[in-house]
Amino acid sequence: MTIYKTTKTTFQLNWYANPYHTPLFVAQSKGWLLEEGIDLAILEACSPSDVTEVVGAGKVDMGMKAMIHVLAAKDRGIDLTSFGTILDEPPTGLIFKKYMNIKGIEDLRGKNIGYIDHFGKIMVDDLMKQAGIPQTEYKMVRVGMNVTDAIMRGEIDTGIGFTNFQRIELEELSGEPVGMLRIDELDGLGCCCFCSIQFVASDEYYKNNIPKIEGFMRALRRAMDLTIEYPDEAWDIMCRANPRLNTPLYTKIFQRTLPYFSRDLLNVERDWTKVGDFCKHLDILKNDFDQNSIWTNEHVPSTGTPSVAPVTAGGVLPSKTSPFAVTLEPVVIEA
Repeated sequence: MTIYKTTKTTFQLNWYANPYHTPLFVAQSKGWLLEEGIDLAILEACSPSDVTEVVGAGKVDMGMKAMIHVLAAKDRGIDLTSFGTILDEPPTGLIFKKYMNIKGIEDLRGKNIGYIDHFGKIMVDDLMKQAGIPQTEYKMVRVGMNVTDAIMRGEIDTGIGFTNFQRIELEELSGEPVGMLRIDELDGLGCCCFCSIQFVASDEYYKNNIPKIEGFMRALRRAMDLTIEYPDEAWDIMCRANPRLNTPLYTKIFQRTLPYFSRDLLNVERDWTKVGDFCKHLDILKNDFDQNSIWTNEHVPSTGTPSVAPVTAGGVLPSKTSPFAVTLEPVVIEA
């Protein structure tokens, strides 16, 4: 029996199609991926935890996943390469209805706390340990991506979510003010880069399909520019591709997500270093490897050059490296 071989390129989302996937659907709907010879099949994830294994095993060509999960996959022997960023440092933390009067970590005593997967549990347990709160004084509840529903049903008092997604969901669906304890602030990380969302492929697929990776990134470069510069048009495209998103709730989530789209699509070395060190602190990484060895910016297209020249050659600010360095004359004030 002959097995049919598709010519499509498969791409695994990290969840169901939602507002922060908009640039991908823009690139597809505008035909920019086809211009690069890429007939993309976008696949939704029923269980976000499956993404690194499915992509890493080569069952799907490319996908997207949070930085912390890419590092954890490497530690488990799943070799992935990140070749770009779609979502940059979305603030992540514990969301709750404000009437719960949660002001700090101490207020989590006696609370039911929801988490998405075991990394979330590890982060919360570590915070509680830092605060000297034993595990007997709070309860961790795995709710997956259904944090908002679990709070609405009263199953948990607080749970991990994005400020631009689950926090908005809870506000809109409950009609009540919502608060948030940011994990990056509680841990003093200085950024929320552990939840940045990366484009990934297995090492093998990446090495054997460089032209396709480059074409994909060129199409996404165009799509990201349109999404940021013409958000209304981008959101209309997204809603046509996914009609269930055409609601006031998802429109608001899209609007709140706009500041976190990665304008340049670049991996950030500082973030990979910091998240790798954070993972080591959490004891998520058992093996010693260079966290900066699993990403590249080699195939990220540049953002282009200005369409006009500066009015003053070299600009108005002096620069030692400028070919038009400006020499400022000293100002003499007469007595």
